[in-house]
Amino acid sequence: MQFPPVPPEVKSIAHFLKVAEEHEARNIVITYWARMFACQRAMHLVPGKKPPEVSKLLIALMDWMEETKKQNLDNDGITNETTAHALIEEYALQMFVHGDTQDRAGNFNKNTIKAFYTAGILMDILEQFGTLSEDIQDKRKYAKWKAAYIHNCLKVGDIPIPGGPDEHLNNVLHRTDIDDNESNEGIPNISIPQGDNMTAIVPQQPPESTPQPSVSAPTPFTPYVPQTIPSTPLVPPRTSSSGNVSLPPDKVKKAQKFCKYAESALDYDDYKTAIDNLNKALHLIQTGEEL
Repeated sequence: MQFPPVPPEVKSIAHFLKVAEEHEARNIVITYWARMFACQRAMHLVPGKKPPEVSKLLIALMDWMEETKKQNLDNDGITNETTAHALIEEYALQMFVHGDTQDRAGNFNKNTIKAFYTAGILMDILEQFGTLSEDIQDKRKYAKWKAAYIHNCLKVGDIPIPGGPDEHLNNVLHRTDIDDNESNEGIPNISIPQGDNMTAIVPQQPPESTPQPSVSAPTPFTPYVPQTIPSTPLVPPRTSSSGNVSLPPDKVKKAQKFCKYAESALDYDDYKTAIDNLNKALHLIQTGEEL
């Protein structure tokens, strides 16, 4: 579907619409919620009566979302926000880990930039589901900084330093709050690598003549895994109130989220994480309390 152009008043939503377009043929969940977030952001940027160009774009987006939802009633990623949150977060982290792995291997190319850039945009999109965790906030800031850093290095002919920023760059990462317009300016229009499974991408080998950076990279970011408690048994011991707990809606959503994390972990054969999250869901359902 061809949408109207993005008016200047809401130009920052173009980044979300671009990610939506690039995923439309292979991940409708990403596309649906990226366009949903773009609509929400546009209405926030232009409160009250909208200029005709903004209204035209919003109506087109909302019509598309309404029709898409009707066509995907059996897709939990479209109809259930908890499921959508888990799926998009998992994909964003997958993109982040891919970019971080390529970066630390010295593979400084457009796909590495795009992986970091897209991860940051997807983490923005997660805001519509609630407050971001501290871990996601940190990774979002790092991903946007890293995409801009590698892009700028390649633009001027410098060799990027793998890993996180050194001490003199640390203030840039931790003190600079980049807004939506500035954070993505200058990032080239790069196609997202095809395939939902980023591990299937064959990385480019770095040039043999690439010198090693003069400063050591800090401890690498590790892929996200939900917090675990090793001592938890597979099946929590029954309590006298087990099975008789009346859960409020927020607790039910939390239990559903743990189940979705477990399902996502099974997709990657991460059985330990799956078991830990199922334990958390069972304990919450049986006792009404989180582990």
